Amino acid sequence: MRAPHAPDTEYVATSMGVEMGDVPTRKPKAWHGFVCLVLLLGQPQAVSASDWFDWYGITGPCDGDCAFMIFGGKFVETPMDEVFFQGNLSPSEWNFGDSGLLGIAASRRVASLLDNKFQIEAELGLAKRFGAMDEYETWAAAYLRYVSFPWNDYLYTTVAVSTGINYASGIADFEKEKSDNGDGSRLLHYFAPEITFAAPEDKSKELVIRFHHRSGIFGLVNDTGGGVQYLTVGLRFRF
Repeated sequence: MRAPHAPDTEYVATSMGVEMGDVPTRKPKAWHGFVCLVLLLGQPQAVSASDWFDWYGITGPCDGDCAFMIFGGKFVETPMDEVFFQGNLSPSEWNFGDSGLLGIAASRRVASLLDNKFQIEAELGLAKRFGAMDEYETWAAAYLRYVSFPWNDYLYTTVAVSTGINYASGIADFEKEKSDNGDGSRLLHYFAPEITFAAPEDKSKELVIRFHHRSGIFGLVNDTGGGVQYLTVGLRFRF
């Protein structure tokens, strides 16, 4: 069979009869690819906003988002920057003082981030010092918690850091000595990193190891330096 006759390459098959040589050729612009990428990412299969940030709220039924913790610990004299950022000191190398702490805290999970890899919690707490110090402490804090460790099917582990405010019923001599103003402050910043462990089959009961710390953030709060801090161990019950 004879092949069909190829069209004349000198003319475009249009009613205008424009020659091929007269048709301008355009190179693709760089922004064309960007537009295509945006259109592709905008398709329905893209990650929804709720995967990036999901607000649970602070009212309504708990459904596992509420928690209660009881804990106790020992006063740590070693500065926090040496504990976490210098020298790689183990707890056995820390200097412990003659004071203890007993406390309780109530918290609620209020939001999650990045498809529930991170969680945000609000916490209120109350504690009593004893031994060489006898003040009360109360605090309000927000915690950012990471919950997606690869071994969590074997030992459910989370780590969290906080920011908030801590108020003490009195100012300990230790805090006065650490303050540039010589007086200290009852109201200080509350920073209390923690790590938790739970059985994967029952995450409602957690072992909590927390570094309970209040300070003036290097003088930013009321011209106050380091504050009282405790290495604590506790149990948290989620409900």
